[in-house]
Amino acid sequence: MGSGVRGDHRHRPFAVLVAGLVVAAVALSGCGVKPSAELAAEAGSAPAEAGGGDGAPGVSATEVKVGFVDLRTEKLQSTLGFKLPPSGDVAKQIDEIAKEVNATGGIAGKKMVPVIRPFEALTDSQATEERLCKAFTQDDKVFAVVLQGQFQSTVRSCYSQADTLMLDTTAFPLDQQSFESYEPYLWQPSYPEYGLLNAAMVQDLADGGFFRRAKLGVVGIDNDQNRRVYEEQIGPALKKAGITPADVRWIDGSNSSTLQTGQDQAVLAFKGEGVDRLFVVGGSRLASFMMATAQKQQYFPRFALSTWDSPDFGIRNYPKSMVGAQGVSVMPGFDVADEEYPFPNSDAEKDCVKVLRRSGDDLPTRANARNQLMWCDAAFVLRDAFKEVGGPVTAERFQEGVAALGDGYESAAIYSSGFEKGAFTGGTGFRRMKYEESCNCMVLEGPTRTFEAP
Repeated sequence: MGSGVRGDHRHRPFAVLVAGLVVAAVALSGCGVKPSAELAAEAGSAPAEAGGGDGAPGVSATEVKVGFVDLRTEKLQSTLGFKLPPSGDVAKQIDEIAKEVNATGGIAGKKMVPVIRPFEALTDSQATEERLCKAFTQDDKVFAVVLQGQFQSTVRSCYSQADTLMLDTTAFPLDQQSFESYEPYLWQPSYPEYGLLNAAMVQDLADGGFFRRAKLGVVGIDNDQNRRVYEEQIGPALKKAGITPADVRWIDGSNSSTLQTGQDQAVLAFKGEGVDRLFVVGGSRLASFMMATAQKQQYFPRFALSTWDSPDFGIRNYPKSMVGAQGVSVMPGFDVADEEYPFPNSDAEKDCVKVLRRSGDDLPTRANARNQLMWCDAAFVLRDAFKEVGGPVTAERFQEGVAALGDGYESAAIYSSGFEKGAFTGGTGFRRMKYEESCNCMVLEGPTRTFEAP
């Protein structure tokens, strides 16, 4: 049997780990920074780049500024007591991506100029993310920004109201209605649309026997999108599969206190009801939070997981809670090891790795390059969309270019890709994955399959 991402079973006490997770999710939310609407208004009032550009911010007669978030995780790793695979010299790798874009036509014939800003993962909050938005949109005046590690939903309105294109590589799930609310500014080239993913996941879990003789619990972060996805995609898919959840619980994630209280209450209720399977809605690290809280109470249900739930993190830190886990993988770099899915694989992945290695970094495994593969997706789709339609360089024109690109889009990060009509996401396929206890890893089953619209 092939091996998946393997974890170190050594980890810090649960209380420390849970505290760190909560800090990473909601810390510094009350730092006195202006609210999202006010920052968005300020960002939107900044003038466009002058000098013969196309009228969009960050665009001149010869150049297009593109922001990149350099996510710093060292402090987060130290706090939580885990290690992530090294990524190498991020700045040099981004420079090489920009050089490749410019050597192959640029953005509508203009030179792509990368603007890199660091972001501390440990202090992720609405305040810090909005500060970053303000820096990119007001100080740097970029045309587009490649987002990474931006988990606060409010910040996307800051960028869109500043007329700034977002190429989002954050594992932050979004459904079609959410994308349409930001049209034409928000795109996820390396992920599928969240509603389609969940409908396919429920059916695949049923086909794979996950629900057999099960008592199912559903838990999610309480917001309009997650409730909508449950009511419109997950709930009907469960009903179609003949599954009725024993309990559905929504957790208030607005601050650390409500988040922890919600987790404690959910775990107590599920354990008391004899729930032995958990389906987590909304990603945003909730699966990891639930594993940590459940282990404190010696509660070990089987988890339904997707790439958004970071199986790699569970493997490294909660191997006992990973036993019996099953789900769908959309991105091998965050789910399985190279023995399970050889690296590099597709032509697009090989091309991206070749570019990245020009920086001098070897990047021996996919885990070392998994974030950078999504940067290639973002930069190259920006180039290729404008190759299809030409200028002017605007978000509206980019949308036309993506539509023209369609099935011609090739992702370096995922199993299968393309932009369907009206879609804002490039992911079109998934693989079934299961946890294998003998190797503390996820393994793949069956071929890549495509999502089907309801």
